[in-house]
Amino acid sequence: MKFRILPAFAFATFGLCASSVWAKELLQDRALESFRSVDGWHGVAAVVAVPEKAEFKTSGEGRIVVNGDIKDLKIPYLLTKDEYGDVHIELEFMVPRGSNSGVYVMGRYEVQILDSFGRPRFGSGDLGGIYERFDPSRPKEKQGFEGTPPKANAAKSPGEWQKMEIFFRAPRFDVAGNKTRDATFEKVFVNGVLVQENATTTGPTRSAPMEGDAARGPIAIQGDHGPIAIRSFQVIPMADADQVRLAELDAYWANVSRAVNEGDFEAYQATCHDEGVLVGGTKKYSQPLAAALARWKKDFGDTREGRVKAEVAFRFSKRLGDATTAHETGIFRFISQPAGEPPKVEYIHLEGLLVKKQDGWKILMEYQRGPATEAEWQALENSK
Repeated sequence: MKFRILPAFAFATFGLCASSVWAKELLQDRALESFRSVDGWHGVAAVVAVPEKAEFKTSGEGRIVVNGDIKDLKIPYLLTKDEYGDVHIELEFMVPRGSNSGVYVMGRYEVQILDSFGRPRFGSGDLGGIYERFDPSRPKEKQGFEGTPPKANAAKSPGEWQKMEIFFRAPRFDVAGNKTRDATFEKVFVNGVLVQENATTTGPTRSAPMEGDAARGPIAIQGDHGPIAIRSFQVIPMADADQVRLAELDAYWANVSRAVNEGDFEAYQATCHDEGVLVGGTKKYSQPLAAALARWKKDFGDTREGRVKAEVAFRFSKRLGDATTAHETGIFRFISQPAGEPPKVEYIHLEGLLVKKQDGWKILMEYQRGPATEAEWQALENSK
């Protein structure tokens, strides 16, 4: 099986860990080895679309997967052997004129594939659309519902190779099995054009081969609506976005600690937003963080020159946020020790509001609520 490491910049926007995530190409010399056994799908060496027809001409045996040369209602869905949750999919495909297929992530949530070339008006049933759901128990005019049309028609002409990229987050469930978050297409690109962003679906879309929401499932390609050829099918499991965010924030606070401990004022200043605010709960004040930095600069110099030893550490009780914002609640312990004097230890209740910029996380508001106790500090350690 062939793998490739994706470059670090490919993961920055979508919450992946570049050091541990591999792209897996599902189409190998034995074209269908990564898929469940079904009739009708096979590997060919070459494929071209018949002009003005919903047909292919194929030749040889090879790693390009097709579901036949013409539309065949008996062709089943092609499903991967492996199952996925959060996943990044890269698909290179071709459809002839008027053909129709779809990528069902987890076998449940469809991104539509259609010959939509040149259409000035388009909807959820066109290329790059998140297909509608269907409920026959609803009134006839409302049986089809939801669905998200693409932001643009990025379709190439029939017979051309096209590329689709899908960044997908699986539904989330609590310990009792209740769904707490719907399936979400964070990004979908068609031929390099962004066509979906944070599009959700409350359940499986119409004609899904698998029923009900789930945490994991196979990736399926629709086979009975028309010919489709696939020459590359890559899957990259994505790390949980919350875990990635917390790891980034842990690194942020570790850098703050290092800067204070070493007296590295420039590094500490770089962790602060240019328009940051410092709020003092005990003395009841609010001021620009820049003003506080101007006061603290001498203290950093004393630490750097060895006149004072300083140490700060952080523990958190509540951590809320998304990919670009964070609200951190906890306690910090600050120890200062001028040369020849005993150390002074302070525990302070802290709330921090942070935003993620191009150069990393920055603290936008630091709220030092008031004194904490050593027992409260130890309780946070014991609650990990």
